[in-house]
Amino acid sequence: MAEDNFYTKEFISLMREKISHKATLANTIADLLGIEKDAVYRRLRGDVKFSFAEMAIIARRWGISLDNIAGIENEQSKPARIIISNRLNPTSFDYEMLESHGDLLKSFKDEPDTQIIEASNIFPHYLYQDYEYLARYHTFRWNHAVMRGDLLPYHEITIPERLLTLQKLTCEYARHVSSTLYVWDAMVLQRYVTDIKYFAKVNLIKEEDISLIKSDLTMLINNLERIAIKGKYEDTGKTVSIYISDIVSDTNYSCLKTKNVHMTLIRAFILNATISHDADVFRYACAWIQAMQRMSTLISVSDEKARVMYFDAQRKIINTLQ
Repeated sequence: MAEDNFYTKEFISLMREKISHKATLANTIADLLGIEKDAVYRRLRGDVKFSFAEMAIIARRWGISLDNIAGIENEQSKPARIIISNRLNPTSFDYEMLESHGDLLKSFKDEPDTQIIEASNIFPHYLYQDYEYLARYHTFRWNHAVMRGDLLPYHEITIPERLLTLQKLTCEYARHVSSTLYVWDAMVLQRYVTDIKYFAKVNLIKEEDISLIKSDLTMLINNLERIAIKGKYEDTGKTVSIYISDIVSDTNYSCLKTKNVHMTLIRAFILNATISHDADVFRYACAWIQAMQRMSTLISVSDEKARVMYFDAQRKIINTLQ
């Protein structure tokens, strides 16, 4: 019985990591299981145990590893879940996943000592999703890669208004994290522009659309330069450190740390990610990012010469788009 209580408490703890707000957690579970909120609260207090079927439903929807709770995972096998969403025709589940991540960021908006550290070979989604035409371009790239339905040219890509709003809110909540550290591959923008030129050559991006993307890229770079000069977000005043890596980043690694959450995201398929709450995965990812940081140049606040040279070079790359 004591072992059963341990498993139940661990499962409830992992659910609270997903949704820390008590009422929101209770409402979400009630909707998912089709039971009354009073019944949910009895389960959360431990008065009544979650049945295995209920735990399986919640675990499947939220990416909780029951194997990990039961200790079945071995030392080399770590629990993770890849989240694949459809940004062109989002389902209720797609919206739920995006809202869940936004709610997670919002839940510790005023919590001290929160942190995001990220090493990437593309611009982080917390930055580019604030720009409509860049967000549309990433959706276009995703659609081109996965071929969901017809291969749509850029001008036919439409992101639902609700999705745009969710993406912007996620960016806003991310700017309230106490400190953010970015390590970027030096060739991020060069590859970005090279890809756009390719799609223009094969008539998937029109000239007028290139102009819109170019305008958004310019605004993004100008905003990043202001952030780098001050070492903080303009609207929230939260600390931002930007490093430019001297080596190539193989993919995107992101770690989110709060008092109760240690989450690792490894980007996949442009818009998607593999997510893990495992402590060892978190330590490995943080160590990897910190190793890249040591082989990088800090351009925020310090080293004004390197910062000016970097952003001037990025503007020249953008201006090659015609």
